Amino acid sequence: MRELYACQLLLTDPQATPDEALGRAERLICEWVGRPTGLVPSVLAEDGRYETTGGHTVTTHHHVTDDALKGWTCSWYQPAADDPTVRWATSLALSSRSDGVCATVRIGLQQDSDMFQLRRPVFRFSSPAIVRTLLREFVVGDAEHRTKPSPWMLTAGDIPGFVEWLTDHRRALPVVVVTNHPSTGRPLVDTQKLSRELAGLAHVAHLSTHLAARNLTDEVGAQLSAWQGAVRLYWPKFGKDSEPYDHKYWPPHRMPDEGGAFLIDELRRWLGSVSAASVPENPVHGWVRAARWQALQKADDLPDWAKEYVRLQDQELKDIRRQYDEVSKKLATALTKAEALQAQFDEVSLAGGKLADDGGLATELAGTDLSDLTVREALQRAKEEIGDDVIFLPSTEASVKKFSAYKDPSKLYRALLDVATAGRGWADDTLGKPFGEFFLERGYRYSARHPAAHNRRHRSHYEVRYNGRTVLMEAHLKVDEATTADQCLRIYWYVDKTDKVLVVGHVGRHLPD
Repeated sequence: MRELYACQLLLTDPQATPDEALGRAERLICEWVGRPTGLVPSVLAEDGRYETTGGHTVTTHHHVTDDALKGWTCSWYQPAADDPTVRWATSLALSSRSDGVCATVRIGLQQDSDMFQLRRPVFRFSSPAIVRTLLREFVVGDAEHRTKPSPWMLTAGDIPGFVEWLTDHRRALPVVVVTNHPSTGRPLVDTQKLSRELAGLAHVAHLSTHLAARNLTDEVGAQLSAWQGAVRLYWPKFGKDSEPYDHKYWPPHRMPDEGGAFLIDELRRWLGSVSAASVPENPVHGWVRAARWQALQKADDLPDWAKEYVRLQDQELKDIRRQYDEVSKKLATALTKAEALQAQFDEVSLAGGKLADDGGLATELAGTDLSDLTVREALQRAKEEIGDDVIFLPSTEASVKKFSAYKDPSKLYRALLDVATAGRGWADDTLGKPFGEFFLERGYRYSARHPAAHNRRHRSHYEVRYNGRTVLMEAHLKVDEATTADQCLRIYWYVDKTDKVLVVGHVGRHLPD
């Protein structure tokens, strides 16, 4: 069977005993299986094998160990609508523990025909609803944080505690962090749908404000953070000294479709495959095998050679299971490393694309003298160093493109860093002086207001879209004066007093006045 999805949850209920919790989980599963199969849940609760006219086959079995531990298994097979040669196989298992109920869900495709036909798979599936139901009905913890089938909304004040939990090596599930895009003030990915599809596979955290993204950057560093519409996945064992490529990062340009449907599908498939190779066998399966072996040992009518044969087969099965578990762990590691390599390849490919766009000019700036920078490179390098201390709107790129003849890109680079320093100090209440005084000390002229921005004739030049609304860029820095427009450098921004961040919308020629 080709496993596509697996998850294991420790279900707890403070108001119930483990046996009572197991019974409730069993009823919920029977109701879930009963809806598409037409089988009555009370019938499924009895041990047996059931077939329906729609091609469904369900087998259920209860088990009690000598230590009075209880377990239950349910195997459900159904035809695959897109391919008659295979069928969907769903395995559900429950086992009681002193601290709760271990629930395991596995989904895969199984060959159901003698016909061989090698072709591209066309199957479609989403995460099983029963996992979301169990997460809602029970308390499922992960390093003392409750696992829920909904996004975790984080504000700036939540970040220190979040990072403490993010770096807790007891954490078992990955964390997908989603940030807001500056042009709309909302994420590019539908966080509700993302949480739905990754239920049981990963936590989803939404940095609901710009300041939350900024604080995360302050806590873990720019190379390990996410901001301005990006999405990042943090594996368990994450630390502030982790390699950035080990924790995959999706920039906004990797999410071109509405709601991030492609990314959601990619994450579900990828994490589902990794989980299928990582989730251990539910204890109840081992209990059942042990009970069957004990029954064979006690059978009086079974010859000794047959018992020995069964013992050898059982030992061989255990060896195969151990080898399978070892291979599965290696596969999970390989899948993770493959994604890290893919992320590096994507970055190299992107750099290669920029190289072609720039007519062969180098885009790798590390160790490059500032005097060698182009205007576009100066902007990109400044943005990389600034991180999310300043928001750069897409209009910035367009304005810089028209300013490519500027004689001193290094001056543009330094001016942007000074704007970021001012913005950071203002946001943190550590600036200690007005913007005008701060910039004057550094040799710039600054204006907080511009009459032309309110002039009906010129107003449109100062308007930009930010957080889903139109705002005015009045504040601006006069970096360089010249007699020609392509050497007269200005930086214009909008002051977001709610999120306390400077939003740069124009870098280049002075706007009409």
